[in-house]
Amino acid sequence: MMFFCIALVNAQGNNGRGKCMQPFGISFYLVEGGFEDEWLDLYMKWHYPLMQYALDNEALLQHKLFVPDGHGMEGQWTFAVSFLFPASKERKPAPLDRAELIEELFGDQLDDYVAGEKRRWQLTVKHWDTDFIELDKSENPLSVYKPSLGGCQP
Repeated sequence: MMFFCIALVNAQGNNGRGKCMQPFGISFYLVEGGFEDEWLDLYMKWHYPLMQYALDNEALLQHKLFVPDGHGMEGQWTFAVSFLFPASKERKPAPLDRAELIEELFGDQLDDYVAGEKRRWQLTVKHWDTDFIELDKSENPLSVYKPSLGGCQP
């Protein structure tokens, strides 16, 4: 019952939104203190090539890596990675799926890839993803309850 209610709440927030807008997501990583540079090295060596492939094949429009500014109270995350995707109506899959791509990029060093990713995840204390759907502010009325054109022009 609880799952059903949560699914309805998630569905409530969309109602067609974002079909013609560019979806945006952020992945948050909390990394064990003192190992941030090692984590970054591993990310850039073993994970970023997958992101670069998505960028090169226009399955991903933008990829940025962030750290918190200063010494605020944040503490919940060490790195944030943002992703901007093409609008769902314009999105096309990359030629290779993830497994095929890993085999192509790292086939001759697959054991090193696995060890590198294992180590990166050992250093990751917590990880979560948050996806965002942009609201079309020109919709009248602007509502999360009524069906939306999703930024598509009639």
